[in-house]
Amino acid sequence: MKSARRGTAAVEFALTVPVLMFIIFGVLDYSWYIKQATDVVRATREGLRIGVTVSQADGPDAAAASQVEIVLAGYGLDCDNSLDCDIQATPTSVDGLDSVTLAVTVPYEPLIGLVPTPAQMQAEITMALEDQS
Repeated sequence: MKSARRGTAAVEFALTVPVLMFIIFGVLDYSWYIKQATDVVRATREGLRIGVTVSQADGPDAAAASQVEIVLAGYGLDCDNSLDCDIQATPTSVDGLDSVTLAVTVPYEPLIGLVPTPAQMQAEITMALEDQS
C-alpha cells in the first residue's frame, strides 16, 4: 500500500510541475516586459521634459531624442549598440502653441521566452514648449 501512494504522488508531481513552471515563467516574462515598458515610458517622458526646456532655435526635438537615448542606456536598453530603437521627435504647432511629440519604439527581448510576449515596447508623449517666443 505504501509504495502505491508514493507512486501516485510521483505521477501527480510529474503532471503538475510542467503547468506550474509554465505559469512561473509566464509571470517572470510578463513582469520583465512591464518593467522594461515602464522604463521606456519614463525615458520618453524625461527626454521630452529636457527637450521642451530648450529654445526653439537650438532644436528641442533633437535634444529630446538624444536625451531619450541617454536615459534608455541608463536603464540597460542601449539603443546605440545592441537594440534597433526608433526614436522620432516631431515639432508641432496648434493654435499658436508650439509643442514636441516624441514617439519611442524599442524591441523587446524576453527574459525566458517560453510564453508569447509582445515584440516591442512603445511610448508616445506630447508636451508644450516652455519658450513660446
